[in-house]
Amino acid sequence: MRTVLSTLIRRTVVAAGLAAAVCTLAPSASAFVWPNVPDQIARALTSGDVNERRIAAQRLRDLPAEMAVKLVQIAMGDPDTEVRVRGAEAAIALKIPKAGDLVIPWLSENDSRLRLAACDTIRVAPTDRSVVALGRVLDDPDVHVRVAAAAAMGASTLPDAVAPLLRHLDDTAPEARAEVARALGRIGDLRAVVPLIGKVQDSVPEVRKTVSRALGDLADTRATSALMLALTDASMDVRLSAVEALGKIRSDEATPAVTALLEARDTTDPNMYAYRGGPIAAAPTVGASEVRDAAIRALGRIGSDAAVKALIGVLSEDDSLTGRSAVREALVEAGKPAATALITLLGASPTPSAAAGAALVLGTLKAPESEKPITLAMQRGTVPLRHGLRALAMLGSPTALPTVLEQIDDPDPTVRIEAIRTASSLLDPAKPDGRAVDPAREALKDAATPMDERIELVKLLGRTGSPRAHEVLLPLAKAKSLGVRSATIEALGVLRAGAPAVDEALLEALNDEQPDIRQKAAMALARVGTAAAAGKLLERLNIAAEQDRGAIGLALSGSLARATDAKLAERVAASISSAPDIARDALIEGLGRMPGDAAGKALASMASGSVDDRRKVAEALAGHAEQSAVAVKFLADADAGVRANAAWSLGHFGKKENIAQLAALLKDPDVAVAGNAAAALGRIGKRDGAAKDVSTHLCAATSDTRSYVRANALTALSIAGASCDTRIADSLLSRDASEAVRLAAADFLGRSIAAGTDDGSGKRALLRCASEERNATVASRCAKPLATSAETDDLVLYVVPDMRSTPLARTPFTLIRPDGLLRLGLADRRGEVFERAMPHGTVRLGVPPSLAK
Repeated sequence: MRTVLSTLIRRTVVAAGLAAAVCTLAPSASAFVWPNVPDQIARALTSGDVNERRIAAQRLRDLPAEMAVKLVQIAMGDPDTEVRVRGAEAAIALKIPKAGDLVIPWLSENDSRLRLAACDTIRVAPTDRSVVALGRVLDDPDVHVRVAAAAAMGASTLPDAVAPLLRHLDDTAPEARAEVARALGRIGDLRAVVPLIGKVQDSVPEVRKTVSRALGDLADTRATSALMLALTDASMDVRLSAVEALGKIRSDEATPAVTALLEARDTTDPNMYAYRGGPIAAAPTVGASEVRDAAIRALGRIGSDAAVKALIGVLSEDDSLTGRSAVREALVEAGKPAATALITLLGASPTPSAAAGAALVLGTLKAPESEKPITLAMQRGTVPLRHGLRALAMLGSPTALPTVLEQIDDPDPTVRIEAIRTASSLLDPAKPDGRAVDPAREALKDAATPMDERIELVKLLGRTGSPRAHEVLLPLAKAKSLGVRSATIEALGVLRAGAPAVDEALLEALNDEQPDIRQKAAMALARVGTAAAAGKLLERLNIAAEQDRGAIGLALSGSLARATDAKLAERVAASISSAPDIARDALIEGLGRMPGDAAGKALASMASGSVDDRRKVAEALAGHAEQSAVAVKFLADADAGVRANAAWSLGHFGKKENIAQLAALLKDPDVAVAGNAAAALGRIGKRDGAAKDVSTHLCAATSDTRSYVRANALTALSIAGASCDTRIADSLLSRDASEAVRLAAADFLGRSIAAGTDDGSGKRALLRCASEERNATVASRCAKPLATSAETDDLVLYVVPDMRSTPLARTPFTLIRPDGLLRLGLADRRGEVFERAMPHGTVRLGVPPSLAK
């Protein structure tokens, strides 16, 4: 079981004894709109006073999109140019669907402001008709309008835009030529390759740079020779774009030319950015070092034997102590060819830096054939021990454990600590392995062992999963050192090996004077506490002081997951009626985690309780598929929190017959209910092979006005293996204002590519996103698809709002799962959320549903 203590500012995950910060996110604010404001704006838009109409049009962008649509249309039809422009600005800000059709007539207006506003509107809300209409605007006398038209056509990604754009590659204005080239690259139609090759030698550096980027986006080998020529361009910016493009094309023909850039030196000519009509670009923004790094990345993407050889040639210059390295990352990108060459390198006589870098790359590649070469190189002294150990940790092979354990008594303390941590990483408590117990025991007996090593050794014992570790750990549960005591309590839980003696030690630790020890003891009991411990914890819960009930409740609910005694379930149910609020939710949660019909029946008996009880019961039903009828009944509950939890629980066990009931909830006025229903449909579609049954409902939900509903609909579609028109995900990725939706769109396209159902447009969309997206989180997701794990674990999460130090009851939350799904709802009376079978990976809290834009 994992426990997460989270705030809107801080995110801390505690998983299997390892704490790690995973996110920093400030709360988002959402403007409050008084109910009479839309009516006021509507009246003002029909006023005879033009100034009043202008002010009203300016206010449109402050309204929610669903309220503003009709009013925006009124403003855009106003006779006054300023009102119309402000209406268009509102349509752009609110991303009003199909707004492009409304401005087609504007493209012929005399006022350039209207033509420019029309282009900007079509860029954000394109339609097939409006994009085609833009073709005639590419001849507009105003260069700003021509640039905006080209940008809009590129953003549309429609093939119909290619022909008119190609006719304007020779526009007299360099900024227009550059935008046309950029648009052709975004569309990704290979008809543009040859014409763009002809513009690689344009007279203006900015155009040459953009053309090179566009050719890279098209990734056609016909452009290789022209881009190789661009590597000698006088402009460093152009060289950078050209080498990045060659990396995308991945042609080995370019390897010698790219390799030559590894020796690049800064040479800057201040006059290179001028042309006969005057300067159009700023001074160079990159130097030789940036070009060199780009060349290294390009060689990694090319990945040929020659490219790998060039990269290994600069590996000796690498600082293996740095966390990131361009050359190591490039070799990882090269993959299998790099692994073969690096293994050969380790068998020779490389420099220590080259050997360390080679080992780290092989570890990152997780090449199983590299384990023996790395260990042999460590033994010969070719690979420094610290780096070799780190490489073995990344390799993750348990067969390397004996080699690692040999270093636990190394004279160098940095090697010892690295060896202990590496050994820990190679062990899985779910697969007991006692080989590390004796070395750790001996090191702990040594009085000279430093305190930091003692703590790591205790953690190592927990990772063994071996019952033999109990005899070493149990005496340390009473150690004087707080650090050792804390690590020991945590290790007893990580071991996953319950026993009466462990129960006794952890129950005693619940009385420790240190709050941190009590909390860790509770977490450990939740992981390994036996059914006997559950009975004792139930007794404690009813008599404990209020400040201790949270920890005891956590321990009890986890321990009940391993109890099957029907009488114990009856005792738990009987205790609920007289338990205080802070204890009631722990007891209900425990019944949800407890297997057996008796626990399920106990939950069903509370289906008519208070609203807080019903919310928790609806959540707990996720563990009791036999009570599906109760979960279905909760879908119609008067309380949105109950409906939201019931919809989420049905995602765990619902079947095809529940699809219609969940589909109806997609229109629920509460975003948490609708969003959870979308997620449940995706999970049912996957589990029951009902992709076609859910696709119609989920495809429609991708146009919902609420961002979290759109996001979950997209993720649910990809999880179920269902699909809509690919352009829907492409459009949402490039135009949706919500980060959550764009992330979901990237995941959708990534899964389509992995499943082999992408026609190439999804891959191009992700490439565009990776290079153009301003949000770093989204750009990173586009560059590297979401990786999900089949392994799961139960998770307990406490929501601590900003400016507080303790969890807050009934707090709205958005739980961002590792598989991309969003769980929405309210925390319970303890400020806690329980999530059954959470996939392994990073867990985050997002902006609460009511504040999401």
